[in-house]
Amino acid sequence: MLVRLSLLALLIISFLSSDILSQIVTEEYATGLSNPIGLTIDGSGNLWVAEQGTANNDSRISIVTNSGVVYPFLINLPSVIVHGAPIGAEHVIFDIDGKLLIVQGEGGSQHSESILVVDTSGFTPGDPPLTPLDIEAVYNIGNYSISQGAQSTNPYRIVIGPNDDWYISDAGFNGVIKRERNTGTLSVFTELGPVVSTGIVFTGSKFFLGSLSAFPVPTGAAKVYEVNLSGHNSVFHGGLTAIMDLAINPLDGKLFAVQYGEYSGGWQNNTGALFVVTNTSVDTLIYGLNFPAGMVFNSAGELFITNNVNGKITKVTGIHVGVENEINSLPEKYSLSQNYPNPFNPSTMIGFQLPASGNITFKVYDLLGREVATLVDEYKPAGSYEVEFNIHSGSVRNLASGAYFYEIRAGSFVETKKMILLK
Repeated sequence: MLVRLSLLALLIISFLSSDILSQIVTEEYATGLSNPIGLTIDGSGNLWVAEQGTANNDSRISIVTNSGVVYPFLINLPSVIVHGAPIGAEHVIFDIDGKLLIVQGEGGSQHSESILVVDTSGFTPGDPPLTPLDIEAVYNIGNYSISQGAQSTNPYRIVIGPNDDWYISDAGFNGVIKRERNTGTLSVFTELGPVVSTGIVFTGSKFFLGSLSAFPVPTGAAKVYEVNLSGHNSVFHGGLTAIMDLAINPLDGKLFAVQYGEYSGGWQNNTGALFVVTNTSVDTLIYGLNFPAGMVFNSAGELFITNNVNGKITKVTGIHVGVENEINSLPEKYSLSQNYPNPFNPSTMIGFQLPASGNITFKVYDLLGREVATLVDEYKPAGSYEVEFNIHSGSVRNLASGAYFYEIRAGSFVETKKMILLK
């Protein structure tokens, strides 16, 4: 079935109804990037994109504004050819202190195989771009991976997990390396054996980890793994191919996976795909993408996907109506989701689930424990909910940049999480 598109006429296939599919729309959001791969989003809705470059030490981090205009932020990062393709900056996220963390992939530079820390404060899109001289800190991951028996190392994705520690998916190590925030200690969090680890997401109670098999990348050999907080991994769903990245839709909590393509003597054009993955099924929302490599949702449930080879970013809307609606089904347990986006400015969305009806309170506090806002204080039926915290609404005024806590209380259930306001 063909759906109206602004890009190439992509074939949409799914096990869902045609009425649902007709809501999914893609459009060309940004162009002119150099092998874009991982990306994140800030509180203002700007995308921050890792570009691998062309193997001429021209990898970079760029900012894509809400209007789709691309501005360089950090240039002249290492970019080298490995296995016939350029590798440079692989991923970017914001740390809890608002600093930008850059995952630099395999290579021979002092900045390669490391997590780079850069201060973005005061930078406005259009300012002269920063250079490696502006890198605040370099944390090497590759040497540790090799010391643990890996034959190669290629840090690929990073996520902030429990205790705000870093969890780095190393596609050469074939697993996840943990870096403790307080001590800087590195340790092996989980290993996948001969399977290449790729995208990683953290839900607040567990991780999901994508994978692909080494060349010749057989169809159906990739898996998505579920990893508990102790690092034990199990197959969440198999039968996939070349999964490059994972993301969770903030509107319904569904897990999304993006397939780079299919391999037959070489990567085949226009064989990338977007899936919704559960432990019992895989729904194909889009098939025919051209080498998608990374993705991120904004708080409205709009999805942005990097197209690695053609240097574009695709925006996909209407996705949340294209998956089974978990919001209308009764949750099995109490849970509180991580706010999204995080860091944020001026607003962020927070989801929570109630398996039973009852009185709940949902409040925001500053670091000193002072109440900043009451988002909910009422009786709620069992179900899944989402609330918005906006620093310009109600009695919330003049909040400074920094860390805040939000807490839900429902009967005996109490849970607190941290969020970052970055002005």
